Amino acid sequence: MLLTFWRGFTAWRRGRPFWAGLFVAAGALIILFPPFVGVKLGDMVISIKTIGGTSALLIGTLLAICAVSLWVQPKFRLAAGIVTVLLSLVALVVTNLGGFLAGTVLSLLGGALAVAWTDEPKKPKAAEVSSQTVQPT
Repeated sequence: MLLTFWRGFTAWRRGRPFWAGLFVAAGALIILFPPFVGVKLGDMVISIKTIGGTSALLIGTLLAICAVSLWVQPKFRLAAGIVTVLLSLVALVVTNLGGFLAGTVLSLLGGALAVAWTDEPKKPKAAEVSSQTVQPT
């Protein structure tokens, strides 16, 4: 039963930009996390409660929507990838360095993977070699 589930998941994953969506979702969570969590160090509480919190909520939510759209509707991968790259660059400026750079880097990587992904099957290596004939000089 576990093996059939894993094979079904693998088939589902190969039909869409799964890793791009995973990186974008991780970046969204990292961007959302710092403004809403207070860290307690002894008697001192470190909390970031600024306009960056509102921006992080908006940008993180939009990035999460892009991640879900990459998984659910792979035909929108180009639009979602471009929006992801733009949002992650905006997050760098307005949300605590985009989740202290980690959220921005993960979202940029996911956006780039989404733009580069294609569902066309790969050509076999033998076909590529045979199609390139060498002409003597």
